[in-house]
Amino acid sequence: MKKQSYLKGAVILVFANALVKVIGALFKIPLANIIEEEGMAIFNTAYNLYACMFVIATAGLPVAVSKMVSASLARHNYAETNKIFKAALTLLSLIGLAGTLVLLLGARAFSDYAVKSPSSYLSIISIAPAVFFVAVLSAFRGYFQGFSNMGPTALSEVVEALGKLIIGLLLAYLLMPSGVVNASAGAVLGVTAGTFFACLIMAITFIIKRREMYTPGAGISTQSRSTKQIFAELAKLAIPITIGAAVTSLTNVIDVVMIRQRLQTIPVTQEIYSMLTEFYGLSGAEAVIGQLMKVKPSEILYGAYSGYAIPMFNLPPTIIMALSMSVVPCISAAFAVKNQAEVKKLTESTIRITMLFALPCAVGLSVLSQPILTAVYNNARAASMLTILSYAVIFVSLVSVTTAMLQAVGQVMIPVRNMLIGGVVKILTNFVLIAIPSVNIGGAPISTNLCYITIAVLNLLSVKKVLHPELPVSGFVIKPVISAGVMGVVAAIGYQLAAGFLGAVPLGLGVNFVPQTQPVTPVSSEMRLKVIVALGIAICLAALVYAICLFVLRLIKREDVVMLPKGEALARLMDRFHLLS
Repeated sequence: MKKQSYLKGAVILVFANALVKVIGALFKIPLANIIEEEGMAIFNTAYNLYACMFVIATAGLPVAVSKMVSASLARHNYAETNKIFKAALTLLSLIGLAGTLVLLLGARAFSDYAVKSPSSYLSIISIAPAVFFVAVLSAFRGYFQGFSNMGPTALSEVVEALGKLIIGLLLAYLLMPSGVVNASAGAVLGVTAGTFFACLIMAITFIIKRREMYTPGAGISTQSRSTKQIFAELAKLAIPITIGAAVTSLTNVIDVVMIRQRLQTIPVTQEIYSMLTEFYGLSGAEAVIGQLMKVKPSEILYGAYSGYAIPMFNLPPTIIMALSMSVVPCISAAFAVKNQAEVKKLTESTIRITMLFALPCAVGLSVLSQPILTAVYNNARAASMLTILSYAVIFVSLVSVTTAMLQAVGQVMIPVRNMLIGGVVKILTNFVLIAIPSVNIGGAPISTNLCYITIAVLNLLSVKKVLHPELPVSGFVIKPVISAGVMGVVAAIGYQLAAGFLGAVPLGLGVNFVPQTQPVTPVSSEMRLKVIVALGIAICLAALVYAICLFVLRLIKREDVVMLPKGEALARLMDRFHLLS
């Protein structure tokens, strides 16, 4: 099979992820309107438990398979690749089955005691089979990624999203008359359906393409390892990666468990009472001044954070994951043949592209959080949360790519150590900040930033020590930050001017976690359209200014452009205008 270039594979995944995110928005936005904050709290409780189990079951092995397959191919040891795939498929099937059984048999304990949300029981049952399907799916994805062929992975991601959209949204709509608990379970069942169809399409793709992979037995330079040795190598690589990924996933479970519990330790002051009744629309019976916050208000606050702020925050890092998946087999192959210059070049390129992409996403989401939430959900109650949470995009993206780099060269325990440290930071800051009445739910996005700042800094120091990239502060931090800062100012001014001209809701730039006035949303359809138009104008202006800043400050490198599809022709065109450095 013809191998794709590093950035070509990343571009394929970026486009697929962008499409997946569009489909996800078509799922999450109507879903939030159908089941509202309470239903989203139930949905996200089940989904985060599934995500944690999914990570424990599958996070390490696909990366290990990708690394081992790419290294075997670099050494022209083709016979070994089939053994690696068969071993991984067997192991992942067993692990996925075990994960499904844990969720099915432990659903009552999870819902009643672990997360203290009995209404999530049915949703946990509904999502349990997805662990098995996605485990099997991961074996296929890791195998194709080892060939640097990101097409099958991209196709399966789109199919998975479509299955979730069609089945999940339909079931949520049909079941809502019977109650929010059933509707949430129906939405979650769409996730299970999506993983099943993705697994099916990936198996069909493998059957079709396996004959064109390579000629069996051709070009073998060394004797293939035994299946036992392959299992041992998979375990050696996968277990530390799984532990590290599980720590990251556990931060979400920490939020699920801690946010509600810590919110319920807050005494209801007059300001908190006004926030819950006037801003969130709860009845006076749900918030009694002088008493601790009750369960339903904590559910509403968590639902606003997890159902509205988190999905918007997750958009950019998901696309950055394309770089992470593409860089592992490329660095692994270069490292296997001791091509240190290629390893260094790929490392520098990936970190540079990550910063140039993540910074404007973070600034734009933060500055335009209110109109974005209005345009997407017609519900901007989570604007202050998103304003703070958006900056974690930078650090989550850096954690993703630097973790992949360290794993690609076999340094799998370093990210585990760093993530454990970040997890401790998350727990401590959540515990302290959320219980402060003036901060309350705002403690969650603040602690997320502190957690990933810690991990990103430690990972970057480790990458610098292990891979020896040249990362000058001017080119990798100062100039990108200046570009993103100028873009943010233009975005804010552009939106305010456009909103003033159109008569749309003006931009709210303040952060207030105890709002007491009526929220700016929902708005009428006409007003929402005006907000969307003003937002579109602001984003276009901001994107144009950011692109100009990148070229003026000479932040686009020729070697990055060359690795894109049709990169040579594009680089020659840009050279004519002296746009590349």
